[in-house]
Amino acid sequence: MKFKTVAALLDGVHTDFVASVFEDTTFIAVTQNSKLGTLYLVKPESCTLEDQGYDIKVLFGREDDNQTSSIVSLMRALNVNSRTIISLMIENTNFRTLRAVQQVLSTLI
Repeated sequence: MKFKTVAALLDGVHTDFVASVFEDTTFIAVTQNSKLGTLYLVKPESCTLEDQGYDIKVLFGREDDNQTSSIVSLMRALNVNSRTIISLMIENTNFRTLRAVQQVLSTLI
């Protein structure tokens, strides 16, 4: 088990990324305030490749529809097909920011 870490500026805000791929689960944390946000468990569901579905469950914290949508967008963009535990603690979840998060994460997982 090896955790990969990197930092980047997203819209001028320092952002830390942590990722690790285990045998059957991927762990991802993205934070702009050095804290973990809500932890989600994301499980891919059997769908067509064009319309990948996900079963999403909050493991710790509070559920937020905007956060859930952002996580689904990231999982689709990254083409993640394994169980994933993810925390996304960023100030802005617009398209440009999520695209930047995706680009950084694609180098880690």
